[in-house]
Amino acid sequence: MGKRRLPDLLTASRALIASAILGLIPAGPQALRSVTLLLLLGWTTDMLDGRLARRLDKGPTWIGEHEFQFDMLMVLASAIYLVAVGLVPRGLGISYLALAVPLSLAVHLRGEEFLKFKAFTMLVAFPWVFAPFVVAYFHERQAAYLGLLWMAVALVLDWRRFSGVVGDFLAGAKAFLRRP
Repeated sequence: MGKRRLPDLLTASRALIASAILGLIPAGPQALRSVTLLLLLGWTTDMLDGRLARRLDKGPTWIGEHEFQFDMLMVLASAIYLVAVGLVPRGLGISYLALAVPLSLAVHLRGEEFLKFKAFTMLVAFPWVFAPFVVAYFHERQAAYLGLLWMAVALVLDWRRFSGVVGDFLAGAKAFLRRP
């Protein structure tokens, strides 16, 4: 395997992480620490894949072009885990996901520009990105603190990327709200 494939493997690993998170559902709420650690691993691969692709001067691939979808798959898996094991009220979680996921897919399938799809999906996914760590604060406090530490280090190491993601979100939201 060449070094040039490594960014794609890091991106694709988030699908495996999503599968592992779903596989922890039978373990119940006791697996929350493992879920948070898997998420931190996934977000770390998210920070590394793009940097590595740029460093290797790697051209676009199907996996690289769908990085956002891999990210959201991991977020969706953690949301499903939280709802399935009862750490988030089932009625609330199922209702939210039953509305948000089809709406996001509809925006994507309508052929909207990617930035609009990304902004809308980020908006509806936002609570679920942080939910595992908020829930961990009440059930696995060390995992919550580790998540906070990871976020602080990530912001310090990669502030430009964070501000770019926020900028993309704001530009996409503006485009989404603009009349066609």
